[in-house]
Amino acid sequence: MKRVTVTGTIMAMVLLAGLAISLTGCFKIILPGAGGSANEVNIGASGASNVGSLEFELVYDSTALEAVGVEKGKLADNAMLEFTIARPGRVWVGLVDSNGINGNGSLVTVSFRVVGEGETASQLTLENIEAYDATTLIDIVTRATPGNLSTPPSISFTP
Repeated sequence: MKRVTVTGTIMAMVLLAGLAISLTGCFKIILPGAGGSANEVNIGASGASNVGSLEFELVYDSTALEAVGVEKGKLADNAMLEFTIARPGRVWVGLVDSNGINGNGSLVTVSFRVVGEGETASQLTLENIEAYDATTLIDIVTRATPGNLSTPPSISFTP
């Protein structure tokens, strides 16, 4: 991969293009020039049945990790994805699929850069989870299991 440095007006154009791409939910951001190793965490789901919309916050220790991107997992392949990594220590994720998300697997992959001194065991928790049925729009009961970089957190759906 070739690294390119841009400044001024060109940087503004790149940021605007990135914003337009982010609205489609089809991208992954890796910030250039920062140290630390990169890690990807798959947020998994089990028992998903006709999940039309889902939103949650992934909470992490911002002194140990820095979120640098989010992309759709296999289970949410047909869903629209929105997210924000602007708030240190929190990643907000929203998924919408009018056909419903069904099954078990990866919902999203969150990319982190390790910024602390070897703090790769940072606790990852899921909060503020809201899920709704694609047909009835009735809320779906969920249960979150916390994790870390080596054992990712997950969401279980209860029918």
